[in-house]
Amino acid sequence: MEIETWKFINTFAPWLSAVGTFAAVSVSLYLARSDRPLKLEATAGHRITVEQGNGPKEKFPEFLYIQVINTGHRVATVTNVGWKVGLFKKRHAVQTVQKDMYSSGIPVKIDDGEEAKWLLSLDVKDNWIERFSHNSLRPHPRWNLCWLRLQIHTSVGKTFEAKVEKSLRKKLLEECNKQQGKSPS
Repeated sequence: MEIETWKFINTFAPWLSAVGTFAAVSVSLYLARSDRPLKLEATAGHRITVEQGNGPKEKFPEFLYIQVINTGHRVATVTNVGWKVGLFKKRHAVQTVQKDMYSSGIPVKIDDGEEAKWLLSLDVKDNWIERFSHNSLRPHPRWNLCWLRLQIHTSVGKTFEAKVEKSLRKKLLEECNKQQGKSPS
C-alpha cells in the first residue's frame, strides 16, 4: 500500500477513538445515575419444625412462616408485614411480629441476597389461624382465600405482594369449615 492510503486510513483513528470514549462515558454516567429498583420475593406458608428429642408419637410444632428475600442490588428496609383480603371490598391487616430466635423483628434491613423470616407459633390456644380465619376470611372463605395476599411494606413506600402457599390456604380453609360447622353464618 502507498503512504497516501495509510495517511487516509489513519485520519479515521481519532474519530473512532472519540466515539468510543463518548460511548464509555455515556454508559458510565447512565449506570451511576440510574436508580436501582428494590426487588423482593416473599412467601407465606405453613411449616412444622423437626426438633431433636421429639418422640415418635409427639406432634411436631407448627408455625406460620413468612420469608422475604432481597433479589435486587439495593438494601431494603422492611417496615411492616401485612395481609390483603378481598377483590372489591379489600381489607388490610398488619401482622405483628417480635424478634426472637426464630424471627427477624421489624423493622429489618435486608442487603442484596439476604433474607428475613418470621415464624409465629400455631401451637398456642387462640392461634393465628383461628383468629385470622374468623376475623378476615368469613363469611366467604373460599372466595377470600383466592384473593388473600401477603404484603411486604418498605421504607421507601413500595409494597410487594405475594400469594400464600397452598399449604397455608388449605389450613385456613379447614379452620373456616370447622368454625362454620360450630356456628353457621
